[in-house]
Amino acid sequence: MATVTEPKVRAHGTIRVSLPANIAYNPDALKKTLGSLLERLGCPNCFSGADCFFKFERDYLIDPARGLSAVALNPQPLPPRESTATVSLAKGIRYDINKVYKAVDSVILALGACPCHSGFDVLYQNELPMLGINEKGELQQFGGG
Repeated sequence: MATVTEPKVRAHGTIRVSLPANIAYNPDALKKTLGSLLERLGCPNCFSGADCFFKFERDYLIDPARGLSAVALNPQPLPPRESTATVSLAKGIRYDINKVYKAVDSVILALGACPCHSGFDVLYQNELPMLGINEKGELQQFGGG
């Protein structure tokens, strides 16, 4: 089995991707699109350290001069919706594209409405530590390890 190593150059920050329905509602198309995106980010085998926010395409313009059939996407940053899922990917997953694809399948299964992202906006991010203080005043860490 090949050893997966962290890439030397990583993307940082959140990458926003607006998904049309024919991609968001088709798990195979979603994974193919994800693979293409990762290639553009510089590492076709992993998330390269980037947090990827996939939002369902939902902001359109109609050009009245061209008639009702002239519908175009109006790509503007929109605030997160209440139907946003946040997924933390552990280091051992985010650097292996096949494990990322498996994670996408798990998220789709957890969302449950149909075999797709089903209209949810999903933020796939690097696992962050959650720090908590227990009743004894002791620090506890969950994830990010």
